[in-house]
Amino acid sequence: MGLISGSGSFTRYLTDGALPENFMEVLSEKIARYSFRNLDEKSIDERSVGWVNVMDMFDNRFGGLEFLKEPYITMSLRVDERKIPATALKQYCLEAEEKIKKDENLEYLQKRRRSDIKDGVRLRLLKRAIPVSRCYDMIWNYSTGLIIFGCTTNRLCDEFAEFFLQTFDVQLQAICPYTLASRFLEKEGASPDLLDGLAPSNSSEEK
Repeated sequence: MGLISGSGSFTRYLTDGALPENFMEVLSEKIARYSFRNLDEKSIDERSVGWVNVMDMFDNRFGGLEFLKEPYITMSLRVDERKIPATALKQYCLEAEEKIKKDENLEYLQKRRRSDIKDGVRLRLLKRAIPVSRCYDMIWNYSTGLIIFGCTTNRLCDEFAEFFLQTFDVQLQAICPYTLASRFLEKEGASPDLLDGLAPSNSSEEK
C-alpha cells in the first residue's frame, strides 16, 4: 500500500472512452459486487481477488462512500493466494503412495493412479494452507481519466486492467511516452501520425 503510506512503484493508465451515463448511480453496486471475498477454508480455490478499503485491507464492506473523494476514487486491489511448496507436495505424495502399496500389497502404482493420488494430496494440503495477502493501491481521477496503480508487474497489471473492466465496464490504456506524445499532439490540433516516422536516437554517437 505504498501509494498511501509511502513511496512505491506504480503504473499509469488512462480510461479509453467516455464513462457510462449512469456511472455514479451504479458505482457503489459495482464495487460491492466485485469486493474482496475471503478464501473459504473448505474450498479448493487457490486465489481470491477483489476491492478493499484503501485504508484497511480487512474492510470489504463499502457500506458508505468512503472510496469516493471527488473527483477521485481510491481503493486497493487485494490478492490472496495459497500455495503448496513443491518439496512438501512431493513428500506427502510419496508417503501416500507407499501407504497404498503396503495396504494393497502392490509393488508399483500405474501413472494414472499416481496422478490421482497427487491430486488428492494437493487438495488436502491446499485446504490447510494459509493464504498470503497482498494489496495494491489504486487512485482514479474519473474526471481526467488518469489512474495510478501501485504495481509494475506485467502479469498483475494485466489482471488489474481486466478486473477494472469487469467492475466498471471501462477499458484501460497503459500510459507510455508514445501515448503522452499522441495526446499532446491531439490537444495542439496536430495529427498523432507525426510520431510514426520517429526513431530512437543514439546518445553515444560521436558528433
